[in-house]
Amino acid sequence: MHVRVPGSTSNLGHGFDCLGMALSIYNDLWITPSDTPVQHGDAGLNRLCGSVRELCQQVMGCPLPAAAVTITGDVPMARGLGSSATIIIGLAAFYQQLHQGNIDRDALVQLGYGIEGHPDNVAAAALGGCTIAASTPTGLRCLRLDIPETLRAVLTIPAYQVRTADARSALPQELSREEAVRGWQRTALITAALASGNCDALRDCFSQSWHEEYRQELNPHLQQVRNIAHNNGAIGTFLSGSGSTILSLCDQDCAETLRQAIASNMDESLSLHICHGDNLGVQILNPDPAQGDSA
Repeated sequence: MHVRVPGSTSNLGHGFDCLGMALSIYNDLWITPSDTPVQHGDAGLNRLCGSVRELCQQVMGCPLPAAAVTITGDVPMARGLGSSATIIIGLAAFYQQLHQGNIDRDALVQLGYGIEGHPDNVAAAALGGCTIAASTPTGLRCLRLDIPETLRAVLTIPAYQVRTADARSALPQELSREEAVRGWQRTALITAALASGNCDALRDCFSQSWHEEYRQELNPHLQQVRNIAHNNGAIGTFLSGSGSTILSLCDQDCAETLRQAIASNMDESLSLHICHGDNLGVQILNPDPAQGDSA
């Protein structure tokens, strides 16, 4: 089975563990069911495959086969672009398709949340678009918006990785009232701007994010990229997830100019990409489980 899953950015500055956005960078998973246990070359992938299979069995109420997985694509590991979410959602979609002949995107979000522990990247990977997720007394609730067609994201991707666990351990246990209120206000404004398609209203919304302050040491390029982007037409710049990728939103007309400005002023080891939003989310490109090794 061939499954394509978009990478994603999360938080969008202030929407910590809440906002996500699917991007036009993808991982392709070729997945084949197996009657015997499968050991991939990567221990982390083995653990992730086992976790997805176990949870899907619990939710679907039936035994499921092991999965042999080959992954290709553009989503780098540990760069804040939802690489683990692409694997989780891709595998869960495989098991749904195998079990019921179709995929249930809302159920995929719930499955992904159960494994990741935070909903932002898995929601964007499953649903596409810009996603808003929150815990409620009755469970996780998630809505999506289409990403405006003219919006572009310039990705500045350092050579170094930032592990999510390390980035979360850098955060404080408490916030000041000022930090909390600013985060609530900006998150509401960012969501309203995207919902209305008024991208210009996003300007000045992404600075002073509380979690970025505590992650500066792990992401030393952030402020320099933000300054360059601000001076070259960016709508706003923020850490993608916990880093190390830095994402600058801009209009399509200035995306290449912005990319060149960052490239000419930063270290050559950085990789730069221009992408747009993905409004489709996970796709089953070939549902035949026998066609899982065609990478």
